Amino acid sequence: MNLHIPTMFVMILIASSIMAVSLGVIAFRRRPDLRNWSVSLLLQVVAYALFSLRGQISDLWSIVAGNACITASVALYTAGLCRFHQRRYPWWVMVVPVAICIVGFWIWIDDYRARIVIASILWAIQGLHLLALLARFRHKTEGRGQYILGAAVAVFVGTQIYRLFSVFVGIDSSVQFTDATPQVVVTYFSSLIGTLLLSVGALTMIQERYEHALRDSEARYRKLIDSATQGICVLQHNLFQFVNPRTLDLLGYSETELVQHPYLSLVHPDDQAQVESNHALRLGGRADGLTYAVRMQTRHRGWRWIEISGVLFDWHGQPATLNFLNDITERRHAEDQIRELAYHDTLTHLPNRRLLMEHLKLARASYRRSGKHGAVVFIDLDNFKPLNDQHGHAAGDLLLIEVAQRLLQHIRGTDTAARFGGDEFVVLLTQLSDQPLVARQQATQLAEKLLSVLAEPYLLATEQAGTTQTVEHHCTGTAGVVIFNGEGEPDDVLLDRADAAMYQAKQAGRNCVRISEEAA
Repeated sequence: MNLHIPTMFVMILIASSIMAVSLGVIAFRRRPDLRNWSVSLLLQVVAYALFSLRGQISDLWSIVAGNACITASVALYTAGLCRFHQRRYPWWVMVVPVAICIVGFWIWIDDYRARIVIASILWAIQGLHLLALLARFRHKTEGRGQYILGAAVAVFVGTQIYRLFSVFVGIDSSVQFTDATPQVVVTYFSSLIGTLLLSVGALTMIQERYEHALRDSEARYRKLIDSATQGICVLQHNLFQFVNPRTLDLLGYSETELVQHPYLSLVHPDDQAQVESNHALRLGGRADGLTYAVRMQTRHRGWRWIEISGVLFDWHGQPATLNFLNDITERRHAEDQIRELAYHDTLTHLPNRRLLMEHLKLARASYRRSGKHGAVVFIDLDNFKPLNDQHGHAAGDLLLIEVAQRLLQHIRGTDTAARFGGDEFVVLLTQLSDQPLVARQQATQLAEKLLSVLAEPYLLATEQAGTTQTVEHHCTGTAGVVIFNGEGEPDDVLLDRADAAMYQAKQAGRNCVRISEEAA
């Protein structure tokens, strides 16, 4: 075989250097597990560099140090495997082979065949030890990397056994390492192949470990997301990109019906602008802590109030929002009920005094902008107590409910009808003329119209002794009116004046209207 051995040295040097640098860059930046293997390849580069300088430097360096580097390289590779599996590697397992190599080669520095025997036995033992470790760790390592690494070590061990066999049976005719005998060529070829396989095996094992860790991480997070008690979804490009099982439960749709479909299609038309705006804020990183509620269409329960919070994050290399969904419909209903109790009369569902005072304050503030007057109409029923005495409080409640309905049906959309308690009602008139006299006339006409409506007969279906009876009742109302603008007396004083005007109307014969003559 007429192969040029120095050329093979150069090939091994180049291959080892490239692999060492590649592993080193990856190791020192991101993968500490590769550092031992990178240093191991660098030692091979040093070893073959020393071999190639044979005759130009001392034999102690070229032969002893060069082969010691090879021995240390194998030991470091073994240490790297242990580190990969988070196992301690005894220092003496590394030091002893190197020491044996140095002593043996120093003693037999002039005996080429003795050096071959020492190196082959020593390296075969190291290789077998590495194979044993690979076999020991095979159940803890998944993927093909360990088998590539095992193949490299097997080639290495097989080469050493072949060299020993060649020496002992006398078929190796080489007298120095530069002789192009089959045994020398096989040795260098196996070294080149082993270097490549070792590097590929190491990189493959690291990559497979990373992928395995990534799959485990994804599986853990997926389990957490799947078992979450709140809906979780990813929105990107105005589409659902991911939904967890809880989201499917909340909305009542299947995964295929949601993923890659526009999320706005489920949002109430009145809430879509808010959702679009808040989604844009999240994508811009300007929505930290933003939580809001919108109505979303569910398949099985109609419109539901869904509370949405979320964060900006990366989804397949592009910005998206990770959103958390909670159904707060029952909570909203409870809040509405609390608000109803706080601001509305429980019997008639008209606004109560508190809500009326807020509307009055807004009406007076509106005067400062528009110049429009308003009026407070205080109404008291004239024939309410006899109905309670004769037919009971249930009939009285029915009358109050009917009065409330008539007021609501005959006031303007800008006005407010409220119940103050008992048989007293207040109607707040707004947007009257900016001329005081005209506003006074408008308020009087509206109040008289309301009294006319209230004076019509009432047919009340009451239950007595287990039977339903219809009671016809005649009831009128008396009203006191006060005109107001945005200035002057406090709001509660206006109500007192309207009440006083109502009592004046009572004294004047009832079922009539009186306007407070004091200045508004």
